[in-house]
Amino acid sequence: MTNFPKPRKVGKESMDGRLLDAATSGDSVTMKHLALEDPDVLLGTTAQGNTCLHISTIHGHEKLCTDALVLNPSLFWAVNANDETALVTAVASGRTALASNFLRCYRELDLSRDAILRPDIHGFNALHHAIRRGHKELALELIGAEPALSSAVNKLQRVSHVHCSDERLLGIPESSDRGAIGYNALHAAVRNGNSGQTGQPET
Repeated sequence: MTNFPKPRKVGKESMDGRLLDAATSGDSVTMKHLALEDPDVLLGTTAQGNTCLHISTIHGHEKLCTDALVLNPSLFWAVNANDETALVTAVASGRTALASNFLRCYRELDLSRDAILRPDIHGFNALHHAIRRGHKELALELIGAEPALSSAVNKLQRVSHVHCSDERLLGIPESSDRGAIGYNALHAAVRNGNSGQTGQPET
């Protein structure tokens, strides 16, 4: 598995204005030209710590996101001021197609599992966000890519009531483990009226 240097997490605004415009509009051609001139340009960040991948994700530009990851895979685990990777940003923003595309890149580029397991500043990983927003198929896809996501516990000592439960989720041993505060992704699924599948009363 290849390791890549990580871009700065947060700091002084350093993103080339041309790259910011390209990421916002989805102009992959300009982004590629800029990267050819200076490969490190893709690691520039806004004042909020967002990379071109975060920005393009927010705007739903799948092609630019894919092209940027091919040019610099380290963007996959770059985080912004809220500790969000582009994957977490995609899920939290409801960009499910982009999130699925990121999972394909994760597998194809053989990236570090830390890139997919990393939670945001509140302790929510991509699976937590998928479950909270009711994206059942994406939640299952995330678990398929990295089963360890289901055992992660958030720092807020709570998970939202959502509608997302499936035998494939319940069948993962790690998803039934309790963390220090007793909540995990499985509990989020069960707490929304899916308790019949586990025999536990709804709380």
